[in-house]
Amino acid sequence: MKCGVCKGGTGRGYCGACVQDRVCQHEWLSNVVQERTAQVAQSGWTADRAQQLYEYQTRRLQARRARVAELKARIHEREQQIAAARQWYRELSESNKRNSVQQLESNTGLSTRQEALEQSHATQGALERVETTATALRADRLVLTSALCTVVGLRTVETDVFAGVDERARLFGLPWPGIDDWRKFPADYINACVSHSVHVFSVLSNYLHLQTPFAVVKRGSRLFIRPNWRQVDVREAALSIDDDRASFVVGLAMLFYNIAFMCHRQGVRVPVEQVADAVENMRLAVLAQAEPENTARTRLPSALDIYTVVQEVMRMYADPAHPDADLELRSRVHDELRRLHLCDDAVDSVDYEDDNWAII
Repeated sequence: MKCGVCKGGTGRGYCGACVQDRVCQHEWLSNVVQERTAQVAQSGWTADRAQQLYEYQTRRLQARRARVAELKARIHEREQQIAAARQWYRELSESNKRNSVQQLESNTGLSTRQEALEQSHATQGALERVETTATALRADRLVLTSALCTVVGLRTVETDVFAGVDERARLFGLPWPGIDDWRKFPADYINACVSHSVHVFSVLSNYLHLQTPFAVVKRGSRLFIRPNWRQVDVREAALSIDDDRASFVVGLAMLFYNIAFMCHRQGVRVPVEQVADAVENMRLAVLAQAEPENTARTRLPSALDIYTVVQEVMRMYADPAHPDADLELRSRVHDELRRLHLCDDAVDSVDYEDDNWAII
């Protein structure tokens, strides 16, 4: 923009103000050109990057389509092979049937008595081999059981050196408390007896390949027990008297139930009044190894349920001098059973391997 003097003049010169104005315009235009050039370059780089990404994704899509086509071809080939194998199997089955019929028709002239005699000899030989194997297996079990009894002190009355002292069953040298002695012994002694019985029972159940109704788990130095049939929302009961008394009563009942169940599977009847004598019950289960399995399995089982065992354990802790405490403990035990889902409808449809034993 020329000023009034420069605009009216005819010369080519400009005044200082006009020159300064033009210099400012030139600098502004230079900056605009540089910005537009940078924007154009950035747009070009973005376009090139987009084109590269497009080409990369296009190649990946083509490769995936080729892989899918290859897999479809392989699947079709396998389907054809399967169809051919089925056809071959049908033809082979029909051929075997025809050959069997022809062979049967050709052998009709043989003596029926001779065939029956040969079949009888073969069956007898198989039975003898099975009996020999079963005898050897029982002998091996007896050797292992004898070794276990020697280690843990699970001995019969005749071979127990302490039998003449107090006539109590012992485990690792510790006398097992009687049904009226559980409230008299200190907590550490009860915990030691329960821990020893759990360890011996775990060895026996693993050795006998038994799936017990209740599973024992270890959390640090403490032992807990829970229903073995539940896979979700699993709750546990304590096997230590240091914990909640109601939880310990329910956990002890589940342990006694497991031991009685093992005895039942070995063909040993465990009366309700003997269910708390865990050492004697394990000893009877060990001794049952010496009997043939067919003889042991034909004995009539005694039907037990977890409620009956819980009531038996509660009698062990019953204090006639404090009936209110017994009522409170009974209420807490019932709540513990509900917490463990042992008295709700969640396990009504549970099927176990023996119909003579009730889980709930």
